[in-house]
Amino acid sequence: MAAYMGQRIIDGVYTYDYVISKRPDLQQGIDNYLISEGRQDLITTTEG
Repeated sequence: MAAYMGQRIIDGVYTYDYVISKRPDLQQGIDNYLISEGRQDLITTTEG
């Protein structure tokens, strides 16, 4: 699910902030997916 949501963020369907606000449990997996795809620029929130 994290990879799917990461791809949807890359495709511009959802924003990172929106997805993380709805599914915070997927944040680490989405972060890993975006980084592996070279799109860490889409990671717009910080922990803490």
